[in-house]
Amino acid sequence: MIDNDDMLHRVDRHYLGPTGFTLPVRLRYGAVGLGAVITAAVFVVARAIVHVPLGFQSLVLIVGIGVVITARVTKYVNADRPLRSVITAAWNDLTAPRPPKPGQTVVLRIPTALHTCQGVRAATSNEGNSTDAFAA
Repeated sequence: MIDNDDMLHRVDRHYLGPTGFTLPVRLRYGAVGLGAVITAAVFVVARAIVHVPLGFQSLVLIVGIGVVITARVTKYVNADRPLRSVITAAWNDLTAPRPPKPGQTVVLRIPTALHTCQGVRAATSNEGNSTDAFAA
């Protein structure tokens, strides 16, 4: 492990289990809370939308899906990249404008107000009206 001088990162942010009974895996405190929220969301979706019957097998499946989703999300979420930043980056990536596909016709519309404003400027003459700051 690399030793750094940042006191914030020296804090051990992992839950190892109750005293005397260490878990076989290390769990980050943030992942436990996030996993509880994700598992609750999966439970609500499974029961309310998909109409999964309430039973032992369905609960094990819901918890398993919650663990898998939490593991995938926490690959990208850490102290340097909080969850809000990851969600914002994903949203910006999904809604970014894309280049046109090959062979796709691109239509560019010029607003009528801009079009008429440029036409009026071209029609009026600027002769004798200097806008140069150095003109005497």
